[in-house]
Amino acid sequence: MAAPRKARPADNGARMRLLEATAKIMRDEGYAAATSRRVATEAGVKQALVYYYFPSMDDLFVEVLRAGAEVSLARMRDALTDDDPLLTLWKLNSDLGMTALNSEFTALANHRKAIRAELKAYAERVRDIETAAVTVALRARGIDLEAYPPVAVSMLIAQTARSLCNEDAVGVTLGHRELRDFIERQLRLLGAPAQDTTGSGR
Repeated sequence: MAAPRKARPADNGARMRLLEATAKIMRDEGYAAATSRRVATEAGVKQALVYYYFPSMDDLFVEVLRAGAEVSLARMRDALTDDDPLLTLWKLNSDLGMTALNSEFTALANHRKAIRAELKAYAERVRDIETAAVTVALRARGIDLEAYPPVAVSMLIAQTARSLCNEDAVGVTLGHRELRDFIERQLRLLGAPAQDTTGSGR
C-alpha cells in the first residue's frame, strides 16, 4: 500500500510575499541584507518556506529580477504608443525605486553568474524596446536617423536618467534640476510634430 502523500502547505500568497519582501529589502537595505531569515520575517512566513518555493537564494533573486523585469518591460512597450515616447522613457528611467533595485542587481551580478546572465538578457530586451520606441518617435517627426541614431538617443535618455537617480541615492543633487530641465526641453523639441508636411522629410 502506497504511503500517503505529504500535504503541500497552503500558498495563501506566500510565494508572492517572499518576492515582494526580497525586492523591498534590496531597495531599502541592499542585497546583502536579503537573507532567508530576513526575507521570511519581512514576508511574515516561516524561514523554511523560502527554500520550499526557491531551492536557493540565487533562485529567489532570479525570480525577483524576472518579476520586476516583466513589469518594467510592459511599461516600456507602452511607451511605443505614447503621445511622447521620448519623454515617457525619460520618466520611466527616472524612477528612483526601479533604479535602486537595478543597482542592487548589478552589484549582485558581480558575484553571482546566474544573476549576471539574467540581468544581461533583461538589459538587452530593455535596450531593444527603448531603441524601437525612439526610432518610431524620431521617424514620425522627420528626424534624420543617421544624425540622431535611435540607439544612441535611447541610451543618452536612459543612462542620464539613471545616473541622476544614482546620485540622488547618495544625496548628490548639485546641477540636477538644471540638467533635468535641459534634457526635458531637448526631448520636447525632438518630440515636436514634424514641420515638413509635404512628405519629403526623412
